[in-house]
Amino acid sequence: MANTQIKKQIVTIGGGTGTFTVLSGLRAYSDVFLTAIVSSADDGGSTGRLRDAYGILPPGDARQAIVALAQKDTTLRKLFAYRFLKGDVAGHTFGNLFLAALTNVLGSGTDAIEEASHILRINGRVLSASNNPAELVAHLSDGKMLVGEHSIDSRVRGRATITKLALTTKEIAAPSVCTAILDADMIILGPGDLYTSTIAAILPSGIRAALTKSKAKLIYVMNLFTKMGQTNGYTASHHIQELEKYTGRAIDIIIINNSPFPKEALIKYASEGESPVKDNLDTSSHILRRDLTSVTLVKPVPEDPTPRSLIRHNSVKLATVIRTLL
Repeated sequence: MANTQIKKQIVTIGGGTGTFTVLSGLRAYSDVFLTAIVSSADDGGSTGRLRDAYGILPPGDARQAIVALAQKDTTLRKLFAYRFLKGDVAGHTFGNLFLAALTNVLGSGTDAIEEASHILRINGRVLSASNNPAELVAHLSDGKMLVGEHSIDSRVRGRATITKLALTTKEIAAPSVCTAILDADMIILGPGDLYTSTIAAILPSGIRAALTKSKAKLIYVMNLFTKMGQTNGYTASHHIQELEKYTGRAIDIIIINNSPFPKEALIKYASEGESPVKDNLDTSSHILRRDLTSVTLVKPVPEDPTPRSLIRHNSVKLATVIRTLL
């Protein structure tokens, strides 16, 4: 850890494929130390099944971050990302099962994440936002409430907008999380589901206060598309407005894609009620518009029951832009 003191400290807050993309690109730089802070409220898919069975910290986002930071082209890295297709373990990744087993052996989810990080010799560290599993609740504009990340994350046409996201019980942020935020030179939010990925990781008590005290540049990587059931019709400015309600401070730099999308992708997203996030931001110098996407489409994985994006940020392009901001 001594060497981390002479490196630029970059903290990512979020989860899923968005944080995976950011970390995958930035890990190539030897002069930065990466800390990934992931939500403790995920309860869908394989993660939800293991959480329900064992009462553990949700392993999914932590596992993705660990894989992103692990040495490339290693058997162990591939093994950690491997998803079983048959039998009782169908739908589970080896990494999720491994973290569940480590938690039972070590008695702590945070210790399990740390030990798995050592085993894969990752370039950085991964922290859960809180030391205990949390549960999300979304308050809707029609007065209804949705409890659980899986309920909020479901794609439902015509659902009322989210007016407030919170945790069902008070969860205290892990001390190491607040320390990482305070020591950071740069904090990156997104890309990823605005509510269930990015904002969810900010909710434990103490994180908002740490963000407001931190001297780090606060950067937001704008999502490429809206999310059915969460951000229907949200423009870029709406994303920023919602996010700043929870960060307690203004976003310093906004990175937004300005390259066109393939027609095939637009048709697919439109069929699911989703569309590109409309860029209605001004021309201020703190708004960086760049070509950030891959040329080829990312095909859904048949054996993975969770819907995945067709097109994503390009990790190298995104990392190149972020690197210029240090």
